[in-house]
Amino acid sequence: MIDFRYHIVSLIAVFLALSVGIVLGAGPLRDSIGDTLTGQVQDLREDRDQLRVSLETAERDVTERTTYLEESAPVLLENTLTDRRVTVVTLPGTVTEDVEELRDRLARAGAEVVGEVAVTEAWTDADTLSFRQTFAGQLLGYMDDAPAEDAGAEAIFGAALAQALTGTGEELSEDAATLVDLLTSAEAPLITLTEEPAVPAHATVLVGPRPAELPTEEEDPEEVEAAAETLAGHVRLAEALAQAAPSVTVGAAVSDRDLVTAVRDDEAAAGAATTVDSVGEVTAAISAPLALAVSISGAVDAYGFGLGAEVPVPPRVELPLLAPDVTPAEPSQDGTAGVEETTAGQETTAGEETSAPAEDATADGEDGAA
Repeated sequence: MIDFRYHIVSLIAVFLALSVGIVLGAGPLRDSIGDTLTGQVQDLREDRDQLRVSLETAERDVTERTTYLEESAPVLLENTLTDRRVTVVTLPGTVTEDVEELRDRLARAGAEVVGEVAVTEAWTDADTLSFRQTFAGQLLGYMDDAPAEDAGAEAIFGAALAQALTGTGEELSEDAATLVDLLTSAEAPLITLTEEPAVPAHATVLVGPRPAELPTEEEDPEEVEAAAETLAGHVRLAEALAQAAPSVTVGAAVSDRDLVTAVRDDEAAAGAATTVDSVGEVTAAISAPLALAVSISGAVDAYGFGLGAEVPVPPRVELPLLAPDVTPAEPSQDGTAGVEETTAGQETTAGEETSAPAEDATADGEDGAA
């Protein structure tokens, strides 16, 4: 048993240790400890001040660069998409402000946004796979160019949506209108019409969400697989839109879970769709119209600073003015610019820098009169 003397000895030892600490702290160690703590506090204050200055400098640099881009945008975008009709397609999770910014830049570039379509989660819902496969088969009867026989439901949906939104006429064809009705009136609508397309578009812009959350150790494997299948379905949509008409896919490219990364990693989609990453940033908003002009000219490229990007900024392409009943050139198999035929039977190569046709015509008229 522990007797009373043990407790007395323990208490004496505690008080002795405490006394020694007080004596040393108030005596020989006082200056050393005080100086050390004071130095450490001073170092922390200096580090804090340096970090604050660095942060303020970085924020000022970002603000200045953003201001520069904003002020340069009108010059960069002016008349790059004059008279081109564009329909915007959005995916689930897309930020509304990002879409509005893109629409504003398209308008500043001279494009006419003739519609906006939102793809719903039902587009890739695994729980309705059987229904979607059956429904995809029903759409084939209204499609001019049906996908391959082994095409999945998402590929058929993408081709159907592309046919419904794009064309060369001044009004939607009967089949296009039917496809829009079918896609919006299914048991679980595949799309909703944010702004109903009034006329066929010459080109499309597919807008995806900002960077996806990075995986965690606690993540459910089934959820990971479902997310991968959803992303694959959206890649097929990007490919289908680009195969039907000039198209640009705008999204994130931070990880392999992001839309633009997935499109660039897919050989078929990357060969058809022009991409712009960094959605939500001013760089993406300005690059998207420029990239769309590149796509209309017949070329395909990957623009931005994210994964898989090949060129930081799209070049400015001078597209020829549209004459009546002129169709923008579709991307060719070899990625070269296509050819447009005017109503007068003349051919104009898309992407060429044009001179002033009105002045030339006037001069010719004067010579003839003389």
